[in-house]
Amino acid sequence: MGVLSFFLKLFKFKPGWNGTPEMFLAMVMEMQSRNNKEFSAREVLQWGEVMQKVIKVNLAPYKDFADLMEHGQPDFSMVEKLRGKMDELNHRRELKQAIYGENVDLGDDDVMKSNSDGAIFARNMVKDLSKHVHFSEDDQKKLNDIND
Repeated sequence: MGVLSFFLKLFKFKPGWNGTPEMFLAMVMEMQSRNNKEFSAREVLQWGEVMQKVIKVNLAPYKDFADLMEHGQPDFSMVEKLRGKMDELNHRRELKQAIYGENVDLGDDDVMKSNSDGAIFARNMVKDLSKHVHFSEDDQKKLNDIND
């Protein structure tokens, strides 16, 4: 383990948000809609507060997430790119399984097994979220098995 990695784990630095507050709002709205297709301002507010616990976000010029929700206009440009990447990944996985069978090794397309930087980041992010969000019992068991 590198020295930098050791100190990052020691101090549990949160990842930082590089987009605008309006992009953050759109991402939170997307997460809420994937959780519950029926729009709920209360749920968006809850998701926003939880996401701020695991991601360092500068919401300026808004005073807090509620102010951003009330006065900000969500920027879905990043969410649309993410949807495209997720669709591409799902199609690759489906194609591999269609050709080689359900139990095929998905390689880097399997976020739970891949050692790519993106997969490791995704697993750690979800594990951090699990401290604040209730997951199903089966999903929570999988999260508990993820190494820190």
